[in-house]
Amino acid sequence: MSTRRDAAAPPAPSEALHALRASTPASRWLEAYPVGNGIRGAMCAGLSGGDRLWLNDITAWSGRADADPLEGVALRGSGALDAVREALDADDLDGAEALLQRMQAPWVQAYLPLGWVDVDVRPVVDRAPLDDPTDRGRDETPPPYGRRLDLPTGIATHEYARDAVAVRHRTWADLVTGAIMHEITADAPVRVSVRVGSLLRARSAPHGHDGTLATQWWLPVDVAPGHEQPDEPVRYDESTGRHGAVVVRHFGTSEFDRDTLVATPARTHLFAIATATAPSIPGDPGPGRGSGHGAVERAAALVGGIPSSDADVLRTSHESAHRALYDRCALELPGLDGDVDTVERVRRAQEHDDPSLAALAFHYGRYLLIGSSQPGGLPLTLQGLWNAQLPGPWSSAYTTNINLQMAYWPAETTGLAECHEPLLRFTRRLAETTGPVVARELYGADGWVAHHNSDAWAFAAPVGAGHGDPAWANWALGGVWLALHLWDHYAYGRDPAYLREDAWPVLASTAAFALSWIQGDDEHAWTSPSTSPENHYLDAEGRERGVAVTATMDVALLRELADVCGRAATVLGVDEPWVAALAARTAALPDPRVSPRGELLEWDRERVEAEPLHRHLSHLVGLYPYAQITPEATPGLARAASESIRLRGPESTGWALAWRAAMQARLGDGAAVHEHVRMALRPADPVPTAPPLAADASSGASGRVGPAGGQRGGLYPNLFSAHPPFQIDGNLGLTAAIAEALVQSFDDDPAGAVRVRVLPALPPQWPDGAVRGIRIRGDVSVDVEWVDGRLVRACLRAGARAATMNVYGPDGPIGTCDLAPGTTQVFDLAGRGTSW
Repeated sequence: MSTRRDAAAPPAPSEALHALRASTPASRWLEAYPVGNGIRGAMCAGLSGGDRLWLNDITAWSGRADADPLEGVALRGSGALDAVREALDADDLDGAEALLQRMQAPWVQAYLPLGWVDVDVRPVVDRAPLDDPTDRGRDETPPPYGRRLDLPTGIATHEYARDAVAVRHRTWADLVTGAIMHEITADAPVRVSVRVGSLLRARSAPHGHDGTLATQWWLPVDVAPGHEQPDEPVRYDESTGRHGAVVVRHFGTSEFDRDTLVATPARTHLFAIATATAPSIPGDPGPGRGSGHGAVERAAALVGGIPSSDADVLRTSHESAHRALYDRCALELPGLDGDVDTVERVRRAQEHDDPSLAALAFHYGRYLLIGSSQPGGLPLTLQGLWNAQLPGPWSSAYTTNINLQMAYWPAETTGLAECHEPLLRFTRRLAETTGPVVARELYGADGWVAHHNSDAWAFAAPVGAGHGDPAWANWALGGVWLALHLWDHYAYGRDPAYLREDAWPVLASTAAFALSWIQGDDEHAWTSPSTSPENHYLDAEGRERGVAVTATMDVALLRELADVCGRAATVLGVDEPWVAALAARTAALPDPRVSPRGELLEWDRERVEAEPLHRHLSHLVGLYPYAQITPEATPGLARAASESIRLRGPESTGWALAWRAAMQARLGDGAAVHEHVRMALRPADPVPTAPPLAADASSGASGRVGPAGGQRGGLYPNLFSAHPPFQIDGNLGLTAAIAEALVQSFDDDPAGAVRVRVLPALPPQWPDGAVRGIRIRGDVSVDVEWVDGRLVRACLRAGARAATMNVYGPDGPIGTCDLAPGTTQVFDLAGRGTSW
């Protein structure tokens, strides 16, 4: 991909766009580099003299499969819900909140840190003399320390000299074999020692056999979140609990010495690391996870089945599989030289604008999605695949009022539809298992429901343990928002079989819940109870409240559901009475309203904000990710949305900055996009509880961490996004926002025509650049080039299906094209030409 530029804007080298680098080892987890294959992940410290690999397995969760979906709920049934609604009708907010708290279960379960591997490398002899024929051509000068994460290959590398011996480590989470691979090469023989540890309770002592080291731990049956203080925050039950294991295999000669695997001195060493848990989590079809095997047996089978001991062969195979995903989409922006540490680049970018840092962040988000979400796995968590704390922040689980959804926003738009699959399958499991039970037994409702939190067990009830704030705990439209992802997947891929067999049953069940939940009739309708997730208003006495009726977000989500159900019915040729009923009932909900100050109202009426600078902008969900508010179709509401963003102030969390950048892209404000991106890319404040390298590292002295009070987003040294603390949706949301600033697509009509906006919100600080492989609705990908802030070329490539595209540039319509499957159309704006 090339872009014409003037001499003042040199292209950024590939290193600046596609790699992280450091000149010192990691001293804490937030400096380590991540590798992952959707099931197993590692954080690589890159130590001088060895390595520390923090290990995670997406199936390592606390909890048990036979848990009651409504365990701990004191009040349930349609009568309980009626009582809440009656209290709200009587303006008895204390009574309504007290009733809602009695309808809460305790908490979701926690995503666990499985363990770590410590690698120690020691030369056994002095370097060979220079006249040794085996060392001819060897560089006599030991290399300086260096550490690098190569995004296109998914390989973390570090190099150093120990006792004048040059050593290189390479670590990758193999997409082909499924193992974590660790390769060591040296220019003289080195002895390598490997030990394994964990924060979890040991199930057996480490043991070795035939070149392998195996150890296993109990997984807790219950882990409380950091903001709760039960008598036993981490509880084990060895009679009913699950267990996890790590098996390390050395491809070479080795021995087992007490708890350590010691490899015989050699110049090359290759280790395969496998993790596993047992019994299987329901709905987890991961390879090798049959219910008849223990965790050690599963992990041993994986490393034992690796077909080759040749590191070059394995690495090449992995790189090919990784590049098949990573290379689909790329952003090129000019900027500073990439030959400096990434931490220093981030610091300099606050003084002198570096567009290439935004491109690196764009690519890093895609890298993290590839690494933490692959077909056959569970959805990524709040921390993606990587967590070293017990418990992790907010249990490192699933937060479904924005964060889980945001984490998957770039999946379709940046060509990673396969990575969307774990969330889509998980949503179907929620809709078919726990969700209907909770809807029926908690509310007496049809269909299925999900609330604020979930976990690997498909938890669907409200959390809060009877004292949680209903503002977040009792929000009941998590299932509606998740179900809309299934339509998005269809809209981008246009596979009618998927729509009919996978999406439609979930949409139908979601609509059944919506029709049960909405109150009133086709003339006047409302939702009750209703919250605007995590936000509050002040009542007449000045007390903070979170419960009301018909929050603006409710209306937006329910109308979006009605719209996509209607579109899906048209595509499938389905004539179901509930489709029209849902359209009529949601049309009777109140339209969005604008306050005298000019912002979009968040609640059913004008209310005094308890937190005027709140991080959530839930009432703007109709602006982004949906398109109910646009500058063209609803200019008044678009201005109100813009004012709502302004009134929330410039500062916020990492993920909130990303959401605002995406919203500003929808509003066509490139300067505002740049400002939010710039803030999201600044250095984050340090986190004192980030795990250090000590062997017994946990999240502080007690091994617990609660929600951080800070609201300042930014980047940690390894470019993880700060809420604070780290949340991966900040990284992934930022990737989606940058894509949205460059290319947007909208369904123009049910027949399938798509409206495409090219460079709708180009930041003026990015005058020259190019993007390749942005995927739009209709199974079409788009390449764009621009020079001096002007669009010069747009290329549209159809996938497996025909598509009609109405294409618009920054200055208006460009043209309409009917693309046959597999064809391409190019709009050459520099020469004002069009070619096929």
